[in-house]
Amino acid sequence: MTPTNRSKHRARKPFYMLFALVALSFLAGCANKGPQINIDESQNFAEIDTFFVRPPLNSLNPEIESQLTSAISRALIAKGLKPSPEEGADVLVGFLPSTASEENDTRLNLGLGTGVFGRSGGISLGSIFSVPIGERVTQYQNLQIDVVRGDTFIYSAVGSVEVEVESTDAVTIQNKLSELVVSLLEAFPAK
Repeated sequence: MTPTNRSKHRARKPFYMLFALVALSFLAGCANKGPQINIDESQNFAEIDTFFVRPPLNSLNPEIESQLTSAISRALIAKGLKPSPEEGADVLVGFLPSTASEENDTRLNLGLGTGVFGRSGGISLGSIFSVPIGERVTQYQNLQIDVVRGDTFIYSAVGSVEVEVESTDAVTIQNKLSELVVSLLEAFPAK
């Protein structure tokens, strides 16, 4: 390698390191979008036969909570468990739905200025105008599901789904939440 090629290679090395760091940061950010699931591995899930789904104490939307209770029951029945009254259930299943929204302003920034640059110094005069060109509001439906045996949490899952603001009708939200329930309980051990 000639001295000229070595210096070019050394000059590119920080660029590649910066690129790799940005790529890893991007991948780490994408990885956080999935559900977060915690399972108590010390529990014997084969001993669990029955469950009871307990709705949240602070009822905000009875229709959504009823739909979530049904979706959770269907998912656990598919895992081989049977519904039971609260007193005789092996595990109690609690859930907490919530809604969050995030505003993403899209703006066009214009900078106007004049300047004189040279050996004697420089002057730059300018101003920046910020013009809104669109506003987007993203709504998230969040859900936490906890499975408790006695006084011990044996399974906990948290996740969210994005709902378009234009389609915030009850049917769309129920369908998205049903999909979320399935994904959150997918890792629950089957009987």
